[in-house]
Amino acid sequence: MHTRIKVRQVMVKPDTVRRRRLRSEEGSALVLVMFIILLLTILGMGVLSATVGGAVRTETRENDVQSLHLAQKGLDEATAYIKSQLAPMTDINPDKLADILNNLEKTNLNVATELGTGSSGKIESIDYKDSLIDYQSQTIQYYIDVRASALVNGVQRILQQRITIDSYPDFLKYAFGSEHNVIINGAPLIKGNIYAGNELIISNLAEYTYLGSRWNHQTLYPVIQPYSPKTNDPDIQDDTEPLDESNSGEVFVQSLDHIKYSEDGINKGSLADSGANKENTAQKILGISVDKIKIKDHNKFVSINVVDSFADKLAEASSQRGVDGIKSVLTSSELSAAMMSWASGKINSLPLEQSPVEPVQREDEEDGDFQIRYAEYETALEIHRNTFIGLDNSNIVNGNLSIDGLNYKGIGFTAKAKGNPAQIAEEEVPAPSWLVINGNLNITNDNYDSISIMGNILVTGDVMIRGKVKFDSTMFVLGTTTVEDAVIDGIEEEGKPKKELVLISKGKIFINRINAFNNSASEMNAFFYTDDIADLYGVGSIFWLTGGFFSKGDLTINAVLGETKEPVNAAPGDRLTFTDQNQTLRQERFKVNYNHYIYTHQQSSLPRVSNVNISVGPLRLVPTTP
Repeated sequence: MHTRIKVRQVMVKPDTVRRRRLRSEEGSALVLVMFIILLLTILGMGVLSATVGGAVRTETRENDVQSLHLAQKGLDEATAYIKSQLAPMTDINPDKLADILNNLEKTNLNVATELGTGSSGKIESIDYKDSLIDYQSQTIQYYIDVRASALVNGVQRILQQRITIDSYPDFLKYAFGSEHNVIINGAPLIKGNIYAGNELIISNLAEYTYLGSRWNHQTLYPVIQPYSPKTNDPDIQDDTEPLDESNSGEVFVQSLDHIKYSEDGINKGSLADSGANKENTAQKILGISVDKIKIKDHNKFVSINVVDSFADKLAEASSQRGVDGIKSVLTSSELSAAMMSWASGKINSLPLEQSPVEPVQREDEEDGDFQIRYAEYETALEIHRNTFIGLDNSNIVNGNLSIDGLNYKGIGFTAKAKGNPAQIAEEEVPAPSWLVINGNLNITNDNYDSISIMGNILVTGDVMIRGKVKFDSTMFVLGTTTVEDAVIDGIEEEGKPKKELVLISKGKIFINRINAFNNSASEMNAFFYTDDIADLYGVGSIFWLTGGFFSKGDLTINAVLGETKEPVNAAPGDRLTFTDQNQTLRQERFKVNYNHYIYTHQQSSLPRVSNVNISVGPLRLVPTTP
């Protein structure tokens, strides 16, 4: 029996088949895997590329840094090379420094490197740029441009730096200062820069001694300002370049910790301790902003030795500069005698003679004969009085010399013997001449007219200056110096700034009773330096100085404002009376205004140093040609 199976045919529409195919997931996993593999490949290649590129950049940067450091090392070695060439020289003449610098080896100085065979460095050039006058201080400065290059694994860098050199001692660059402590009690006015080699100690209590008792007086703090150039005629403008006031009226110290101050006798600590109030504190105790306080390491301070400088000038006076004989006597216990013994016979001796005796007419003498004798006396007297006038070479005086305007009129060298380049026509200025006094020098003027002292002077003993004296002089003193009731002015030339006295003393400098208890004063035109300590007062006296004052030991100022009076019928235990003025109307009894003309006026006779100031400027990257 056959069974029939009945098959039913179902018709499927084309759209339905298409939709079923689109909903199928067969093969999608493969596509996803391939996409992920591609993405990971791209990411891997990116990481690999970044890693390789970073390594290359790191290596390039490392080469760049190493080449810069190597080039900077080249500049440092060039600076050290210049210092090493100048170091053996114990007698550096500022006027001859250019010749020394011109003779330096200037090219192809290799720089040592441990960076491998792919690196090298060298000093490409030491280019002396000649000397220029710094119109701020009137010093002669010498400029050298140094260039060094370095090549490290194909990366080349070239650096350039300017080196500035001068051969003057640092103390001449400051209105006021000390290689040790500067102690300011009270309210002086300092126009110019201050230097403290150790601490700067400030107080508003001025101390003084009166009739054997020690007292203090509460006043204001000091004020530091830029200095003002001086000329003889106020209508004549200063003949130098305009002064940059940002470079003056500054305080140079070892650190802010070294500026100590007190108020009304209470210790306030250091300027560094004032924290956020540093600006206000600096304005209060110094009258300046904090940016006017500069840090200068005392190890870089170029000082002088007075005895060495004295010996140097003595050798110059004997026209035997550079000989060893004068240096050998510096170890002698009888220093002055040893040096004078060395100089004997090398420098012309100028004897001290008695003044001619005024003749008296004899009873049997005719008037005509007496008049002839009297005329001869007057001629001899005039010659005697002018013994030290018109000197044109170096001379030694053995014994104490007194200049009083009567027995001897004064001291005067010719412009050529003084060594004043501005008054000499020759291009080659000769070495200056010196008056060597083997004894004490007393300049005492009890007359109305001033005594004139123009010349370079060496004194083995002490110096006394009293009364009215005009100076154009550099003086070295092995003993002490006393300035008492003196009016020290500068010798004038029409239309030019006054000249001055530069006095460098091994012993103490005593400045006493300058316009005592007066309310006005004439400014002294002088620059003082002492190897000892110094104490200066503007309390009962008035101390106004155009020039500067510097000491190797502690330097102490005591100063008040306004008027100072003695009590009537003063007795021990009495105090002085003061009429103070406020900050706006302050009238200083102690004032120093820096004189930058000392370099041009006294240049040829200023002390020389055994080393030089070398300062380096900022680094400059020189573009390399591709």
